[in-house]
Amino acid sequence: MADELARAGVTDRETDVLRAVGERLRNREIAERLHVSVRTVESHIAALLRKLGVADRAGLVEAGERLLRRPVPGRPALPAPLTSLVGREREAGEVRDRLGTHRLVTLVGPGGVGKTRLALHAAAGAAYFADLAPVTADLVGDVVARALGVVPEPGWSLAEILRGAAAELSGLLLVDNCEHVVAEAAAVVAELLGSGPVRVLATSREPLGVPGEVVYPVPPLDVPEAGAAVGDSTAVRLFVERAAAASPGFALTDANAAAVAALCRRVDGLPLAIELAASRIRTFGPAELVEHLDHRFDLLSAGARTTGARHRTLRGAIDWSYRLLDDDERALFDRLGVFPADFDYAAVRAVHPGAVVSLLPTLVDKSLVTAVGADARRYRLLETLRAYAAERLEDGGAAEAARRDHAAHYLAFAEDAAGRLRGPGQRRWLDVLTAEQPNLRAALAHCVAAGDLEAAWRWIAALERFWDLAGRRREASEWLHRTMAAGEPPASPAVVAGLAAASALLHASDGRTALDLAERARRLAAGLDDVSRARAAHALGVSATWLRPELSRPALLEALAGFGAGHAWERALVMQGLVSISSTLSEALQWGRDGVTLFRRVGDPVYAANTLFMMAQRAMNAGIGDDEVRGWLSESRQLAEAAGSETDIAHAAVGFAQLAWVRGETGRAAGLMGSLLPTLRRLGDRRCTGRALLMLGEEARSAGRLDRAESLLRGSAEAVAVAGQSIVLVSALESLAAVLAARGRPREAAVLLGAAHGERAAAGRHPLGPPDEGLRAGLAAALGGEAFAAAHAEGEGLRPAAALAVVAT
Repeated sequence: MADELARAGVTDRETDVLRAVGERLRNREIAERLHVSVRTVESHIAALLRKLGVADRAGLVEAGERLLRRPVPGRPALPAPLTSLVGREREAGEVRDRLGTHRLVTLVGPGGVGKTRLALHAAAGAAYFADLAPVTADLVGDVVARALGVVPEPGWSLAEILRGAAAELSGLLLVDNCEHVVAEAAAVVAELLGSGPVRVLATSREPLGVPGEVVYPVPPLDVPEAGAAVGDSTAVRLFVERAAAASPGFALTDANAAAVAALCRRVDGLPLAIELAASRIRTFGPAELVEHLDHRFDLLSAGARTTGARHRTLRGAIDWSYRLLDDDERALFDRLGVFPADFDYAAVRAVHPGAVVSLLPTLVDKSLVTAVGADARRYRLLETLRAYAAERLEDGGAAEAARRDHAAHYLAFAEDAAGRLRGPGQRRWLDVLTAEQPNLRAALAHCVAAGDLEAAWRWIAALERFWDLAGRRREASEWLHRTMAAGEPPASPAVVAGLAAASALLHASDGRTALDLAERARRLAAGLDDVSRARAAHALGVSATWLRPELSRPALLEALAGFGAGHAWERALVMQGLVSISSTLSEALQWGRDGVTLFRRVGDPVYAANTLFMMAQRAMNAGIGDDEVRGWLSESRQLAEAAGSETDIAHAAVGFAQLAWVRGETGRAAGLMGSLLPTLRRLGDRRCTGRALLMLGEEARSAGRLDRAESLLRGSAEAVAVAGQSIVLVSALESLAAVLAARGRPREAAVLLGAAHGERAAAGRHPLGPPDEGLRAGLAAALGGEAFAAAHAEGEGLRPAAALAVVAT
């Protein structure tokens, strides 16, 4: 345009007038700007009409606008990446698709997720590029104008310049790094979109908020999933490629694959973190890098010198975002560092006293918090962001208060959920509690570490049902022992409830500790309310079933009387205990029927299923395997499957194996038990494990496989000796004694017979076959009467576990 004016003989003053006409200023306004008279302006306009050959002022306006859009030498071009883009084929295609149907697409995501690299890849061939990272708010319009090929002159309206430029553009403008000047960037982009057909691809840590904007959240790279090939993950591919560039010869191998996969997971697939970690491969191996990730902000601080400071270190990338927050947003972000995993809105409200309803959405918009889920929204911080927030929380001195608030919220939540697990919503609440496990564990750990023993035992009571239904008895046992080791709790209803719950949890795996806890609850409940005493009595009645049978029935009847009509579920639970200890089968089955009726009434399918299984077991122990027993097992399995209780599904399967054994189908029974063993061991169910091993041992013994029979029967006796189940224990000890006798070890066999004799009294109410008198006679003949009597007496004086240890040596 400048050359055109010069050829037409337009003077500098006339050029100034032409610029003003292009801004659509009136003659008086032009005169005031140029400090000349209106008549002089009119004279210049007449000269311009003549020299430029235009008919009217509209022609001069058009010429003036073209003058304002004077091309800029060296207009910014798209940067050429120095490294390859790994993965992102799907994301790039999706971005291009959106640009095909929308005029403004904004890529959003946290720092280091790779927004710019994806934008450059998706915008290959774009006509215009504006990088806002180094500019301040007042220069946004200038940078964009220059990207579009015009030089904004001082004193001229930038809006007019941008409108004029946009009117003639039809390409794609990439506006990078908008987050720190988001308001100004939004205004400029809106002006462009309203003035012409230009399309805009923007990158920012939060949306621009311009009408018609399509927001595309840029996800981290995919990390290896369990069971998938590690090398298929784009995060791993990026690490390997960058590590090989940093240390030629590096490759993914079977030896380092697990560590590389763990590293990529720990940094959430964040490309910046992966690249920084790969740059350290010259110093540390992959496994060492994983170990050092607890100090990730020191470790990941060696980016390329040519990159901007905010992409040179992991901390720098997050600092950039953190500085853009106001004080209230920072306070909330810091508090979110208390959450170890996903959390919901109610939990945020519990740990932060501020205006969460307005602050949380801003942190989501700024890509510091990720919203997950569709219906019931949950939120999370990438692990790297969580570590940063937790560090800020500690530095600010608010960490202890946040942990206290976090623990109080989740304890109240767990107690509410415990009640809901007794009703018809069991399946949903199991899922809810499973999702909250990281938070529940962190809150319980805080109470134990802080020495808040009453709260810790409240936790045990609240989580007992979940741990039981979800098959998490092993984890439960670990928490119980940590809590017991924390000190002596006060006498309160909450502590008694916790001790009773602990006794119930350990009943199937550690009968003696379960009994100790029940007796402890009994002592503490002595001066408390009726319900607390009933809870303690119930715990004692159940835990004493095998070890102190004389205590069991009186305690359970006391508990039944103590739980009034308003405690139907607790009454049904006591009735379930009476199924096991009733002296006659008919009485046991009647308690079972009454208990099942109550459990159904309150809407608890899982404990109804468990009671039906116990009824079937009592009948099969008496040698009954009729169709009614099969019906109880079938209904038990159906209820357990509907409720999603893995433990009770396994129990029903054990029942069907027992039924096959009772009906003489020993091979089928052993096969069923063999397939169940891994599940029973994983669930920590020693009693059913012991029963399965007994059945498998008997089958091996009958087939003459004595080595295998000895191993299986010893395992059976060891399992139930801890859990306490006399009928299985006696059978296992006597069968093992027969195996040892057959293998020429008569004295050891006699010791085991003595131990079995001592246990027969505890199993007296259940039908056990008489001792094998032929085995006794054979051992007495082999050892001599006096030696046999001494070995037998030795066994009688030992607990089963001790007798097994003697035999082992």
